[in-house]
Amino acid sequence: MRSMLRRLAVGCLVLLMGGLMLGSCGYHLVGHGDGTGAIPADVHSVMLVGSSASRPYLPLLRDRLQRGGYTVGATQGEVTLRVAHQPERFVPSAYDRSGVATQYRLIVSGSVELEQGGRTIWRSGNISLQDDVYVTAGLASIEASHRRLADDLHKEWVRQVWSRLRSGF
Repeated sequence: MRSMLRRLAVGCLVLLMGGLMLGSCGYHLVGHGDGTGAIPADVHSVMLVGSSASRPYLPLLRDRLQRGGYTVGATQGEVTLRVAHQPERFVPSAYDRSGVATQYRLIVSGSVELEQGGRTIWRSGNISLQDDVYVTAGLASIEASHRRLADDLHKEWVRQVWSRLRSGF
């Protein structure tokens, strides 16, 4: 009985110490020190820069940053948010028996970097999204579906960027 109580006490002590060690490493505080995430708390203006493949995303990011309380410009800011995208891919992903494409997949992929004083202070890492659209009609229908899907994925991509910026991860 005594040995079982001792084992239980040692087990509880090990769990308690493990929890204290994990809590004291600061991991749960990364990006949350001042409540602003990756953008430093004293920053109020952001310069937004993007590649040609990033053009559809820039107005959406500008709107999101402005709703977050930042002044956004294309020529100056206290920090620079650099947006890089690979060209979107809209490729057939399923075919019918006769070899005609019945499903297309749209893939959007890109990343952002936050720079201050000429040095990178944060990177989002690659953010990649994809979704499928089923087609049964002609080329006009495929193009309309592509545009609708692209709009949705662009908005979701910006939402994920904003989420990462706010969390600092």
